[in-house]
Amino acid sequence: MSAIHFSYTKIFHVLNLENLASCDIIILAFRKESLKELPSRLVELQNNILELKDIVLTLKNANFKGKYIVATNPNDTITYYTQVLSQLPKNHVFGSGTNLDSSRLKKLLAKDLNINSKDIFACMIGEHGDSQFAALSNASVLGQNLLDFYKQKLGKDLDIQELEKAVISEGYFIYERKGRTEFGIGTSCTNLAKAILEDRKSLHPVSVIFDDIAFSMPAIIGKDGIEKVFELKFNEKEKTKLENSKQQIKNAIQSVKDKI
Repeated sequence: MSAIHFSYTKIFHVLNLENLASCDIIILAFRKESLKELPSRLVELQNNILELKDIVLTLKNANFKGKYIVATNPNDTITYYTQVLSQLPKNHVFGSGTNLDSSRLKKLLAKDLNINSKDIFACMIGEHGDSQFAALSNASVLGQNLLDFYKQKLGKDLDIQELEKAVISEGYFIYERKGRTEFGIGTSCTNLAKAILEDRKSLHPVSVIFDDIAFSMPAIIGKDGIEKVFELKFNEKEKTKLENSKQQIKNAIQSVKDKI
């Protein structure tokens, strides 16, 4: 907070949720309670779902018609129920999903390849959680297939399993040492909000709402929220990983259905 004068940010405090009803965008980044140890996803969901219900229904009754960006975990399940409770159009509600995870993926690849991460197209797909995976059959670097480029430059195949493990564990590593994550996800959500406010039409892997589930896929984000979702062509291993990831999310959605 002491460094806030270095930016153009203004902070306003409101006394009740109803005062937020006129906002263009609301970012949900709450946790029911602060925990010293990282809780299981199921415990976190049980703690957060009732808080979500109270927040979203209060804003719905106050006639909030803007867009939701969801950062609260378990991200895909909370994103799904945010739309169910708000009854807003599906493209007006999405989660931060694997946007930050994908940034970590590109950072690790860029370090190995000694190139700028902006020259890499690669993303984590599925659950924002342990079942997410790197969809590298679709990945490219400088216009070339990433896996071929990696082998050509380093003389070995990329260990995809180890790479996925490194991406997934980074958030846990930060939490174990700080007791929270904040700057990475804060920057991620800021970029997502700017994509809407500035109509950037930029590509982000975010948690998108489908018929009965939400999970991360690359999507174009602009003034209308989710403007296009890209259906990637996965190889057989990736298809299996995606189905497993979707099942994890569906199980979580079902586990709190009676609380909504």
